[in-house]
Amino acid sequence: MLFTFERYVIRAGTRYLRRCFSNDVEVSANNLQEFTPQSNKNFTLVRREDQKSLKIAFLGAPNVGKSTIVNQLIKRSICPVSSKVHTTQTKANGIYCEANTQLIFMDTPGMISPTEFKRYKLASSFRTDPKTSLKAADIIGIVQDAENIYTRHKIHPIILELLTKNIRNTIPIILVINKVDRVKKKEILLDLVNTLTKSKLSPDFYDIFMISALTGDGVDDLRTYLLDSAKPRAWEYEEHIYSDKTCEDIIQQTVRAKLMDSLPNEIPYQLQVKLEHFDPGPDDNIKALLSITCPTPRIARLLMRGKTKTKKISQIARMAEEELRHAFRTSVILRLHIQSKT
Repeated sequence: MLFTFERYVIRAGTRYLRRCFSNDVEVSANNLQEFTPQSNKNFTLVRREDQKSLKIAFLGAPNVGKSTIVNQLIKRSICPVSSKVHTTQTKANGIYCEANTQLIFMDTPGMISPTEFKRYKLASSFRTDPKTSLKAADIIGIVQDAENIYTRHKIHPIILELLTKNIRNTIPIILVINKVDRVKKKEILLDLVNTLTKSKLSPDFYDIFMISALTGDGVDDLRTYLLDSAKPRAWEYEEHIYSDKTCEDIIQQTVRAKLMDSLPNEIPYQLQVKLEHFDPGPDDNIKALLSITCPTPRIARLLMRGKTKTKKISQIARMAEEELRHAFRTSVILRLHIQSKT
């Protein structure tokens, strides 16, 4: 659902025309290079005179649903998602093309304090990637978790600090309130909007969107708004590309995300996932072998426990295959090999 207030009015007529006349074509996976940028430096993009594009950077605290939002917006499961924090460790671009317009969504790691950065020994990308995305963005989307009663009424202080130091005053900032399906009393959402927009600490939001990335509610309105906001200029990616990550990296990160969803506490953070073999078949299918290195034999046994079809590792492989089929639009078969350091 899209909430509009005086200065947050969007022209419904434009959205309606785009919905009626847009050509949303699904592209099948003729080869695995279809989804990732090519290394051919001699390639010259032929520009249509009416081409438009827009770069959108999503910022938010850990686990607010940024990656799920990007996946919904591009209609492919390119960004790994899980119920645990710090699933996204590096910036990833999701690309969506419709008619003459290309949207580039920059998914970023969740905002963390310097204390958290040191305590959990996180990668430097947690600090550098949000800054990089901000400097490249045409629009910034601040994502708030409507379900989290402890953080939903205030913008993360690190985000406010980044906005102050790294963006131009003219760049539009929109507020995206996610997980609205988890809030039973809708008056809570109105109160939340009122609090965030009137706070002296909050930026001056151009528009506000209330969505559920899980169900897709409100996502079409957000996508249409961004399509209408695109600027006349050449595209950065070929039309058939959906991510700046390689297929191999998407596979590896998806398996890692499913491990995070399936294993308790800190266990999945201790595992090392490595793509050992990648085999694109002649009939467009994908076969891949990944090794999962466990810190102790006990954790390795936890993954291998049960009969063949009910083993934890078999369930993880099936979930990852399903996610990757949605990403690549082709058959995906994974083999996961468990080993222990000791």
